[in-house]
Amino acid sequence: MTAIHFRAVGLVAVLAALGLLGTSGLTQPQNSPPHPTQDRQTPVKREHMTRSQRPDEEAIRKAFSDYVEAINKGDAQAMLSHWAQEADYTNEAGEVTHGKEAIGAMCKPALPHLKGHKATARVRSVKFVRPDVALLDGELDFTDAQGNREATQLSSLWLKSEDRWLISCARELPGETTAEISEAYAHLKQLEWLIGEWQGRGPKSGVAAICRWAPDKSFLIVDYTVERSAAEPKLVTLRIGWDPANQTLRSWVFDSLGGFGEGTWERDGNRWLVSSSGVLPDGGTASSTDAWEFKDENSYVWRSTDREVDGQPMPDVEVKFARKTESATRKEAQP
Repeated sequence: MTAIHFRAVGLVAVLAALGLLGTSGLTQPQNSPPHPTQDRQTPVKREHMTRSQRPDEEAIRKAFSDYVEAINKGDAQAMLSHWAQEADYTNEAGEVTHGKEAIGAMCKPALPHLKGHKATARVRSVKFVRPDVALLDGELDFTDAQGNREATQLSSLWLKSEDRWLISCARELPGETTAEISEAYAHLKQLEWLIGEWQGRGPKSGVAAICRWAPDKSFLIVDYTVERSAAEPKLVTLRIGWDPANQTLRSWVFDSLGGFGEGTWERDGNRWLVSSSGVLPDGGTASSTDAWEFKDENSYVWRSTDREVDGQPMPDVEVKFARKTESATRKEAQP
């Protein structure tokens, strides 16, 4: 499916794909893989507002969420119900479609092509111009069954009509230019679905992870925080990059106790297999085969097998990760 179809249906473009980071630091003798430190993922902005405006902000966020859900269901009527009668839609090329009827005529033919794709929305900020006018800045993503993902930045103006908030104007924003993106991105974009915040639970401890891009999308950086009983959490940083000399993905991992390691990657459908090896803080050695299995846009499974520490076999480990929802992230941010 072409990007124009995505944009036509939901103000959507489409990012790239799947994969994840296998890394040697996860092979240490513990029952759960490392987890991120507090990442610098773009925070959700909550503009200053009066207490009376908070219900309206939540109503706008819900309307945007319902709009995306209508796209996922292929329900053109429900999708169009969120547009004002005289709304305008401007694509990234600057082409304007005016009126609810014309926007519907543009979107309806694209909906059947979206079967098997999952649309998700991310709200970056909501700012009130007047009590009945608000600006929403955010992002719409589409992920296909293989985990390939594309996204578009958008800005939209919402008007309150009686008790409903409707889209009056929506505009796709220009994406990053190729000059700002490293050559490694073409190879790393298969793992782009990892971007965001995740929560996992292993056999004995919890793991939190935040994944972000390095400047120019030259590396993927994942920060883990691994809970430990009767001890401070263990912090692990994983960096995934492209090795042009050997034409393969590689990863490097460092933990807060002094351990480090590296891994080489190979893709197998919706799984990424990583041959990992590393050095423990006490000078011992560790190795494992790690698998990152994409389940859907909001979940994946990490498994570590063939684990050895100083030549001695260790138990296999499995951790299931779920994407943290925006509402949960905002709730944690509240005092």
